[in-house]
Amino acid sequence: MFTPFDSIRIINLPERRDRRREMKRELAAIGLAGDPRVSFFPAIRPADAGAFTSIGARGVYLSQLTILREAAATNSSVLILEDDCDFSLAARDYGFGNGWEIFYGGYYAANPDNLLESDIIGAHMMGFTARAAAQICNYLDSLQFEGIHPPIDAAYVWFRRAYPDVATRFATPPLAMQRSSRSDIADLRFYDRLPILRAVTNLARQIIRWARS
Repeated sequence: MFTPFDSIRIINLPERRDRRREMKRELAAIGLAGDPRVSFFPAIRPADAGAFTSIGARGVYLSQLTILREAAATNSSVLILEDDCDFSLAARDYGFGNGWEIFYGGYYAANPDNLLESDIIGAHMMGFTARAAAQICNYLDSLQFEGIHPPIDAAYVWFRRAYPDVATRFATPPLAMQRSSRSDIADLRFYDRLPILRAVTNLARQIIRWARS
């Protein structure tokens, strides 16, 4: 089960216990409950957005970069999951194959017919070999940009275009989607700011998820 990876890290804000519970259910559904490689990474929440569009976008970027640095330092392959991942049934028996260094398990492609050259949205299920983790860390540490800092999914696309020799594999169709839940990245909508409406909204989101399963 997910044999190419030495570790599986799940980015989760400690206060988001709801997402932690949901992720544990998702892991159990694909046979990863109790797997010693799985651990939750306490998501970084910076004091300000800096050059990013939001505090959350910056936090996700820094969290994924920190995990990549850990993988590079220990010469380990890693699967990075965000805590709003919903796995498809195909994830349990997916064959990862050989010859790749970056793996996209969950994504939205602007051009599904040409994934390697397409703009990609989403980094909620990303896999890296130890070599790729080290290369990406070096690239992100010296990333140059104008204006708004690119989010982590865009930065991965930039890296792959700068280093096309780094082999990328896409799960087709994707193995995970981002579940509908209150966002820690975008500004909260009004129904996520008010406690009573937030509870109703969360219940509606769960009903939608159950209907899809």
